[in-house]
Amino acid sequence: MLKNRAEAIINTENLAHNFKKIRAMAGGSRVISVVKADAYGHGAAECAHVIERCGGDMFAVASADEGAALRESGIAGDILVLGISTAEEQKRLHEFDLIQSVASREYADELGALGYPVRIHIKIDTGMSRLGFYCHGEEDTAAAYEAVRDALEKNKNLKCEGVFTHFACSDEPYDSMTRRQFGAFSAFCGLCEKGGLGLGMRHCCNSAAIVNFPEMHLDAVRAGILLYGLSPNPGVTDAAGLLPCMTLKANVVQLSHIRKGDTVSYGAAFVSDCDMTVATLSVGYADGLLRALSGKADVVIRGKKAKMVGKICMDMCMADVSDIDCEVGDEAVIFGDGQSADRLAELAGTINYEILCSVRNRVSRRYI
Repeated sequence: MLKNRAEAIINTENLAHNFKKIRAMAGGSRVISVVKADAYGHGAAECAHVIERCGGDMFAVASADEGAALRESGIAGDILVLGISTAEEQKRLHEFDLIQSVASREYADELGALGYPVRIHIKIDTGMSRLGFYCHGEEDTAAAYEAVRDALEKNKNLKCEGVFTHFACSDEPYDSMTRRQFGAFSAFCGLCEKGGLGLGMRHCCNSAAIVNFPEMHLDAVRAGILLYGLSPNPGVTDAAGLLPCMTLKANVVQLSHIRKGDTVSYGAAFVSDCDMTVATLSVGYADGLLRALSGKADVVIRGKKAKMVGKICMDMCMADVSDIDCEVGDEAVIFGDGQSADRLAELAGTINYEILCSVRNRVSRRYI
């Protein structure tokens, strides 16, 4: 009898190890642990508690709802909301003592109308063109400075504790774009200092920049994918001694012996060129196994690789186990435990972030 259709096993010792490694890389800079999107699929509350026990004292989330959930789980450290909070979510900023990112004069005024103190960090757009006060070059610093200064002077309830930007290309170690962005951010911060506008802690380095641009660490760094043992830079995790935290497993639920010429899965796109044994596995695209991996990826059963055959279905997929002496109930490793999520990302034409974040809530988590 199967206990789980599919299971994500989260190694908390590896997570603690990674946080300590990142803290050492950061030197004297504070580490902001990014646990948005349910800690990239790993479980935000569980991961945040592991990090807090290791000395982590600041976290970043995408929404006020994510921040409130962390507080309700017992997290005591600072929590920075990176995204825009809706009118309904704004009530939670004060209730749960969250820090809200402010990316425009209009949003500053919206929060200013709340009538109660709101802790904030100012977001500066230095080239990502996503969120932030516009400052794509040093020529923009004066206008950005005036916009931020006026917003804070008008809205006295906004308590600014930090200022930050986000790099667009820091996964390239010699990237000139990152240096231009850092130059614009530094010029803005310098003008604020000259004008007596204290904005608090400065941070701009994401996971890639923590590794590639140590001179830009400033007061704090934001560690995301590195925490979970993966990296936007090929080979970085090995060099830094980081360890993957998630292993995704499913089970063999049926073995079918098919003949040469038989087809497998939807569209009859796979046609067997010989007699073979096909294992049906209890994981599909509704669990987060990307359909783009159909016919491309391997799974590992009893220590041997088995090629996926046919199209991945909503709840199941199939693999050729003709050369594996396996049984119904055997585990199949989708990624982790020596089976690289980076490789799946490459085969699917995506990034490792998506592989992790795609693992759905209906996949049970087990923490070891």
